[in-house]
Amino acid sequence: MASIRYDKVPLVIEYDSRVEKVLAYNCSLTEAADLQPAYAIGKKGAAEQTPQGARTASLSFSYTPVLSGYINRVKSRGDFNIINHVANGLKSSKKPQSSGISIKFGGISGEGLLTSYSVSVSPYSPVQCSVNFELFGSGQDIPISGELSSQAISNTDNSSLASSVGHSAYSAFMSAGSPATITSRDETGVISNIDYSINFEYEPVYKLGREFPSSFLYHSASEETRISENVHETGINFTGKSEDFKLNIKSLDNNNAMSIDMTNPVLTNIQIDASAGDIAQTEKTIRSFY
Repeated sequence: MASIRYDKVPLVIEYDSRVEKVLAYNCSLTEAADLQPAYAIGKKGAAEQTPQGARTASLSFSYTPVLSGYINRVKSRGDFNIINHVANGLKSSKKPQSSGISIKFGGISGEGLLTSYSVSVSPYSPVQCSVNFELFGSGQDIPISGELSSQAISNTDNSSLASSVGHSAYSAFMSAGSPATITSRDETGVISNIDYSINFEYEPVYKLGREFPSSFLYHSASEETRISENVHETGINFTGKSEDFKLNIKSLDNNNAMSIDMTNPVLTNIQIDASAGDIAQTEKTIRSFY
């Protein structure tokens, strides 16, 4: 019986003529058909099952963002992470129409809408991102095509691809160009963890006689960051002011390579935990809506 190893089914993302091979930890694909039973008078049991919606697929994976490497045979630094680039641009977009991202792994391919994106940063650990896509298909095309098979990626240099991954050793969460943990008494709190997430909402538009949507309308996005600190009254507090925050992801060589900007977030929740013989921990949640 033939078998396919994970290293033979790389995860590849394509968007706007750019190609990125992702260092994914896992990948999960789920397909579903929305069918409901139809009953007829005088007949016991269901006569048939009829569709109440289009066939859909969900794709989720976790990965460490690559911050330098080869993209379309060109050495590139800066905004290398395609998903981060799309999420940052989409949330503040005024255009209702949204274009999808092409995802391929192991010969299976489909075009999807980014529905959620999260980033986790903790001391001295590679940054980990989690992503979820919804795939609806388009026109007469089904959401997913192809079958699982070995796949060769010729336009990517593996040795250079993983040379500089997103790492928390030099990453920082900033406010107005200064550390967000400066207090009114010039004390500095210590941020131990940052968990960022954003969710997008879309509306598929269907034409009569077509199973799959002809287009998608982007409606809104909600953005949230949870910060863990060891002090309470810091620069992140209930000031009532709208202040932009930025999460800077850096590589091990301390180069700025990926950033996430939160526009006018509001502090919505503070929780303090204290126990004997341990450092007090403060968890704060800030949210933005677009």
